Amino acid sequence: MADMEIKSGNKRTRQTADAVAVMEIGSSALRMGIYQKTPNKISRFDLLEYPLRLGHEVFTEGRISAGSLRELSSAVKGYLQVMKEYGVTEYRAFATTALREASNRAYVVDQLHIRNGLVVEVLENGEESALIYSALLGTPLTADSALLSYIGTGSVGAAVCKNGTVIRDCHLELGFLKLGDMLGRLEDQTSRYDQVLEEYVDAYFQRIPLRPGEQKYHRLILTGRELSTIAELCGAKEKNGAYLLGRDRLSELYRQARLRRLTLPEETEGQLLPMLALYLKMMEFTEADEIIAPVLDILDIAASLMLAPEQKERFEAERAAGAMACARELAAVNRADASHAERVRTYAVQLFDRTKRLHGISGRRRLLLECAALLHELGNHVNARSAALATYDLIKQSSFYGLNEEEALLTAEIVYPGAATASLTAKQGLLTNKLSALLRLADALDESRRGKILELKLKLEEERLLITARGHEDLLLERWAVDECAPFVEEVYGVRPVFVEKSRLLKSEK
Repeated sequence: MADMEIKSGNKRTRQTADAVAVMEIGSSALRMGIYQKTPNKISRFDLLEYPLRLGHEVFTEGRISAGSLRELSSAVKGYLQVMKEYGVTEYRAFATTALREASNRAYVVDQLHIRNGLVVEVLENGEESALIYSALLGTPLTADSALLSYIGTGSVGAAVCKNGTVIRDCHLELGFLKLGDMLGRLEDQTSRYDQVLEEYVDAYFQRIPLRPGEQKYHRLILTGRELSTIAELCGAKEKNGAYLLGRDRLSELYRQARLRRLTLPEETEGQLLPMLALYLKMMEFTEADEIIAPVLDILDIAASLMLAPEQKERFEAERAAGAMACARELAAVNRADASHAERVRTYAVQLFDRTKRLHGISGRRRLLLECAALLHELGNHVNARSAALATYDLIKQSSFYGLNEEEALLTAEIVYPGAATASLTAKQGLLTNKLSALLRLADALDESRRGKILELKLKLEEERLLITARGHEDLLLERWAVDECAPFVEEVYGVRPVFVEKSRLLKSEK
C-alpha cells in the first residue's frame, strides 16, 4: 500500500462493527467505500480511490494489458487489507464498462479471483444505470413524466419515467471517456474536431428510440461521472442534493471549450467536449430549459441495497414493475392486442402459482413469464408469416428496465422455444420449456381473443391438471386449443391438462 497513491478520507485505526465494503472497478479508477448502518442512516466511513487507465486501454486496444492487470491486482490487495482492518466480512465488487467490453474480461476476472480471492460481478449494459435510477424512482423528481439519463465514462443510459415507473429504457455504448479516446487522435489532424465530434454523436443517437418529434419531455434528470466538474464550470450550486444546469449556460460553456478559452487540467480538457456534446444532445430530446442533476454515487446506492433490506425489496419491486411497463409499452408501439395479452398474463400467473410443486421455479423467474405473455404477439404486425420469429427478434433486440441481457433472451425463448437452443445451457433450456408450456396453455384459454372466461379454477391431480371454466359464451374453441397444446404440457410436466366447461346456466357457488 505504501507505493500507491490511494486517496482516502479517513484514518483506519480501529475496526468498525458490522461494516460492509463496496468496490468498483471503473474505466478510470478503482474505488471502494466502507459503510455501516446506524439507527437513523447508512454512513460511509471511508472512501478510497486509485487511478487506473483501464478504459483507455480497452477503448483503444480492446483489452486489458498484463501490466494493468498486475497493477489492478496489487491495488485490490491493498483494498482487501483495508477491509480487514475495518473487520469487513461482507462486500460487493463490481466492474463497469471497461472490464465488460474487454476481450479478455474472463481472464481478468479469473485472475483477480485466483490472485486475490475477489469475486467480481461484471455489470451488464443497463445494470449500472438501473442502480442509479433506483435512487430516483419513488422520489418527487419522478412523480410525473421525465427523461432519466446516466452519462458514464463508457456508456449512456436513457429511460422514460412515468408516474415513478420506467416505461422505456435504452442504452448506448458511448460514454464521454470512450468518445474522447475514439476520436481524440483526430484533434491533432483537423481544426474541425468539434464538428466531427458533433456529427458522430448525432449519428450515434439516431439509434435510440427517443428521437425528437416522437415525444418531448418537460423534465430531464441527468446523472453521471464528473458531474461536479460540469457544475463547477457552469457556476451551478448544489441545492437539495442536486445541481440545476441551464441550457444556455451549457451551450456557452461548450462554445468556450470549442474555442479553447478554458484553462483546465489536460485530462479534464480532453474529456470536456465529449461530456458537453453528450449533455446537450440529451437535452435535444426534451423541452426542458435546464438539467436537474442529482448528486449520486453508485457506491452509496449499492451499499444501501446491502445494508437496508427494505430498500433492496423496493429496488426489486421497481425492477419488476419497470420490466412489465417496458413490455406493455413495446407491445403498444407494435400494435399488439393489449386486452388479450393482459388476459394471457393473468392466466399464466394462475397456472404458474398452481403448478409450483411441479416446476420448482423461483418467483423472480415468474416475471419472465409475465413479460413473455405481454409480448407474445409482438411480431404479428411485423411479419404475419413468421410472427413468432419476429417476436423473438424484437424482444431480443429491445431493452427492458429490470431485465438483464440473459433474462431478455430467456423471455424471447419462452415465446419462441428452440430459436436460441444452441446458445442456451441445458438448465436454461429446461426453464424456458417449462415456462413456454404454461404460456401456451394460458394463450389457449383465450384462443378466441374475446375474453369469454368469467371464472377459472385449477386443480392439480396425480395425472392431470383440471381446468374448470365458466364463460359468457361457448368455450368450445378454448377447449380445442387446450387439447392442442396438451401433449407439450404433458411432456414437460408429466400431467395432462383437461378442460371442463362449467354450464353457463349454473352460477358459481359461493
